[in-house]
Order: sequence, then structure tokens, then C-alpha cells
Amino acid sequence: MICPVCEKESSFQSLRCSNCGQDLTIYKRAVSASNMYYNVGLQKARVRDLSGAVNALKNSLRFNKKNMQARNLLGVVYYEMGEVVEALSEWVLSKNFQSENNPADHYIDAIQKNASTLETINQTIKKYNSALLYAKQGSEDLAIMQLEKVISLNPRFIRSYQLLALLYMKAGDNKRAAKCLSRANKIDRNNTLTLKYMGELPGTFVSSNEKPKNEHPRTLPEQDVSSKAFAQGSYKEEKFNFWPYLNLLIGAILGIAVVYFLIVPTAKKSIASQYEDQFKSYSDQMSSQNAKSTQLTTENENLTTQVSDLSSELEKLKADGFDEDSMSDFYEAIRYYMDGDKEKAADMLANVKETAIENAKAKAIYKTIKDDTFGDAAETTAEEGRITYNNGKYEEAIETLLKAISMDPDNVKAIYFLGRSYHRLGDNDKAREYYEKIINDYPDSDRVADATRRLAELAD
Repeated sequence: MICPVCEKESSFQSLRCSNCGQDLTIYKRAVSASNMYYNVGLQKARVRDLSGAVNALKNSLRFNKKNMQARNLLGVVYYEMGEVVEALSEWVLSKNFQSENNPADHYIDAIQKNASTLETINQTIKKYNSALLYAKQGSEDLAIMQLEKVISLNPRFIRSYQLLALLYMKAGDNKRAAKCLSRANKIDRNNTLTLKYMGELPGTFVSSNEKPKNEHPRTLPEQDVSSKAFAQGSYKEEKFNFWPYLNLLIGAILGIAVVYFLIVPTAKKSIASQYEDQFKSYSDQMSSQNAKSTQLTTENENLTTQVSDLSSELEKLKADGFDEDSMSDFYEAIRYYMDGDKEKAADMLANVKETAIENAKAKAIYKTIKDDTFGDAAETTAEEGRITYNNGKYEEAIETLLKAISMDPDNVKAIYFLGRSYHRLGDNDKAREYYEKIINDYPDSDRVADATRRLAELAD
């Protein structure tokens, strides 16, 4: 046990520190209570009661914030729940308390060294926040679309399953809601919000107060040999006697003296050093931001110059009979792209024919905007077309899906639902054309089986 005053090793059995003489009675109780809650959290984590494990481990850290095993395990539990940011926060705190021989180093390095993992985490957070905003605005279809992407990126993100289930319940699709809640329950068996939503689906789940027939009662798995390295001594309540209170009074008096003579001067020095480090860090950040701002300003000036040149070229091209409406859409696409609105930039650029652009600079800008926007915009537009098709608006769906294909001719989702829309409208020749295109041109697509089945329906 480490003495909280002199930070020297001291026997857990002794009542006072062998180095400085500090009374350790109360500190020992706090450490014992922290270890007890750590053991409770460890047991709950083993049976995938992750919410219960989080509560127990937080209690452990309230008694002893330097309990590294509890903090590292809390980070692992958060990671299992899909809360990667919370997990990283706990591991960074753990590393700050113990910089050497800390398993948190391995956890942090495993994430930071993989650039794709960091990008996935970033995309997950952005898409979940977008879904939450769509849900608040009443756009349930868009929210569901975003949440499906979140789950594909992070299959353990419990909050995304819960919100998706809630949206499905609102839409009346209890079967899909039950499937989402079942997945969330497999990750965290006793999450109160998941269980609450399950209770709102009568007949779908077995009540928590009822036990299925022929089911044996659950028992906690026995602790294996390797777990002895993590287990801590459990806390036992002592019998009431007079001496603890006397020790408490003496310890309080000694504690006040230690704080006044030892801790306060050290704390002042530490705070001054902290402020100095923060000032240096802030100065470095400002320098970096100024450099980035200068770079962005230069890029913006270059792009503005290109736009100005294109405006001059527009006047020349008008005299040669160039399509003014097409150039107007191209100019609007550039403006939206400069403003950071890639979706509108893609919409405007879809109206521009690349073959109509003869100027080399204009073609270079066209290709840059197209490569950066058409892929995501085509997927979003194809999904909108699918939703419109599901709502029975087949003619509107065809218009939207054709727009998606104009951005990305290889978007299989758009091709398939174009076929379905023409099929629903009775235009069997068009439907057959798109079904055969999927079968012949995209044999590895997961839509081949559906296209083959629909093609067989047309033959009947």
C-alpha cells in the first residue's frame, strides 16, 4: 500500500506509515472499499452486466481514484459498450497516474496506431449526432438511415441500437425494434433503458419477473486461476468500538497539520507549474492554428482566382454558343463546394455534362469536385430513392434514382430499385433491362439473388 502523504510503500497491516508516521486507518478503509467495488465490477463484467459493472467501478474510483485496475477495466467496459471516447478518457487518466508498466498504454496504442479506427470513431460520432438531430426534427427515415450506418461502423454502440429501436417502435415496426433491442441486450444484459424499451413490446420478450419453463437458474461462473492476478482483498465491516472514533479525531488533527505544512506549499507549486504548461500548450496551438489559417487563406485565394478565370472563360464560351445554363450550374457547384456544402455541389454538378466543358482548368475543377462529392452524394440519393419507393411513390423514385446513377453509374442499389419501380409501374421491359444489368455486370453484388428472383417473376 502507498502512503497518500509521503508516497512510500507501507504494509497494509500497519496502522501508521513506517516512513512518515501518518495514520492510515481511514485510508485503509477507503482502499478496501475501492477494492471491494472493483471485485463487484469485475464479476458483473464477466457475465456481461456492463451497466452494473460501470456503476460498481465508478464507486471504486470514488473511494480511490488511483485504483489503476478499476480505471483500466472501466475503460474496457466502455469500449465493449461502443463508448470509445469514454474508454480513451479513462485510459488517458490511468496513464497520467501511472506512466510506466500500465496496460492502458497497450489499449491507447492499439487505437491510435490504426488511422482507419480513428476515422471510424469520428464518423460514428458524427453520424450518431446527425441521427439524433434528424429524430428531434421529426425526420425518422433519415435518422434510421444514419443509425444503420452507425451500427455498420460500430456494432457494439448500445445507444445507437436503443435509438434505432425507439424509432422503429414509433413507426410501428415492432419486429425490427425487437431485433435491435435483442442485439443491445446481448452486449449489456442489464441495461435499464434497453429493458424499459423491451417492456414496451408486449409479447415479444419474456418478462424479467417470469422464468421460462425448464430453464435452470443462472449462476455466476467460477473465477479462473488467471483472475487471481486482478482480484483484490474484499472489504469487511469491523465491529463497533470506541477506538476508531478516537483514531478518527487524532487523524483529523494530524491531517490538518500535514495539509497546512506540507500539502499546501506543494499544491501551490504544482498549480503554478500547471498554468505554465497550459500557457505553453496554448501558445503552440495558436501558432499551429495560425499556420493552418494562412494555408487555408492561400488555398481560398487560389480557388477564387480560378473562379474568376472561369468567369472570363464563360464570356468567351458564350460567344461560341456554349450552353449558358450548364455553365451556370457548374458555377453554382463551384460556389457550394467552396462553402463546404458538398451535397448541393454534387446536385448542381450532376446537371453539367463533362463533354460540354472544353477549358482545361474547368475540366480539372470539374473532376476535383466530382471525385470528392459524387460517391457519397450518389449513395445518399440512392437511399432517398429507396425510401420514396417504399412509400409507393414510384415515379418520384425513378427520378431520384436516375439522378443517383448519373452521379455513380455503378450504384447497384439505385439500379435495383429502378428496376423495382418500373416493375411496379408495369413497364416490364425497363424493369428487365435493369435486372439483367445487375446479373450481367455485377455478379458479385448481394442484389443478384433478388434481381434473379424478380426476373423470374416477369417470365411467369
